[in-house]
Amino acid sequence: MHRKAAAVWGLLILFAIILYLFSNETVTLALLVALIIALPVSFFLLRYTAGKVEVSLEDKLISAEKSSFVLKLHNRGLLPVPSVGMELFCGNLRVGDSDIYTVSRSLMPRGTVEIPVDVKPGHPGRYELTVSAAVVTDALGVWKRQIACRDSRYLTVLPELFGISIIPAGVSAMPEADTQSHRTKGAVAGDMIGIREYVAGDPVRNIHWKLSEKTDKMLVKELGDPVTDQYLLLLDSAADIAQDPVALDSVASVYASLIKAMRENDMIISVGWTDPMTGEAAVRRIITDEDVSAAADEYLAVPAAMPSAFRKIERDLIEDRYAHVIIVGSRIPENIEDITNGCQVTVLMYGGGQSFTDKNLTVAGFSADTAAADIAGVEL
Repeated sequence: MHRKAAAVWGLLILFAIILYLFSNETVTLALLVALIIALPVSFFLLRYTAGKVEVSLEDKLISAEKSSFVLKLHNRGLLPVPSVGMELFCGNLRVGDSDIYTVSRSLMPRGTVEIPVDVKPGHPGRYELTVSAAVVTDALGVWKRQIACRDSRYLTVLPELFGISIIPAGVSAMPEADTQSHRTKGAVAGDMIGIREYVAGDPVRNIHWKLSEKTDKMLVKELGDPVTDQYLLLLDSAADIAQDPVALDSVASVYASLIKAMRENDMIISVGWTDPMTGEAAVRRIITDEDVSAAADEYLAVPAAMPSAFRKIERDLIEDRYAHVIIVGSRIPENIEDITNGCQVTVLMYGGGQSFTDKNLTVAGFSADTAAADIAGVEL
């Protein structure tokens, strides 16, 4: 019930009562009865009409500059609907910014109204457009009834892409790829090349249980891992730059541009990010253009303030062996040796002035204005 309208209507009824008491005429009595009956009649009519209103969202035009949707209102009933008021919520799931559009329309019997809604994205990310509230108001403006609308539409706005010249390096460039190679501390089964005592961080699946029982010592199998030409490209947490839209856009731009460049160079890649539903690492293999689009729908929907799943990742969680792990973020992840599991790793770090190489770790900083130039010489 609308309190202001109800108060006004109450004053009208009070005035009609006073008028009838002083005049005691048929006309004033009829006016009083009409005013009193109008409220419940309008209430029951509202219940009928509200149940006949349908609200839906439809895609119309999707482009880089502007995306248009259609908010469709349909009245299945035989009575007109005086007013349907709606709030459309449009939010960027990654950056967190949002807009609210307010719309109000009347509907004729069996009528349909289509309302264009233009969304102009401010930042790259996964946008969600949904009707957060839809309310039908009666003709008197006194009664209100909320109607259900669960329809939502999603829009993925890609970051700006730039060209990256890939310089292949490391084991991925070796001619004996996918063959057995030198001794490394691995996480996938290869030929057993030795036995040694267990040390913290060794995969549980590599424990030699029979020998451990005989010797009363925890022993593990040393495995020779196959050299691989697979790459893992990780989008790390951006919690420390969550309030900086320019930084978020820059990190997303580097990540998406790398995916594009590595596919153009026929590299075998998987991509990963933090799953906002589980908080665990989500890894997807990239083979087709459809895989790239599906991955963008996922990683651009991860809230910027989401805690990273790559800060403290166990070796046992990495089922595949990668020649090179590339991490795009704003800092060097904690326990970097557990994340990479001994393979080559490159950290592309936003805002980091430092660039260095230490054994199998390479760190290269980049900024928003010079990202393409900053990472152009990094060997992958």
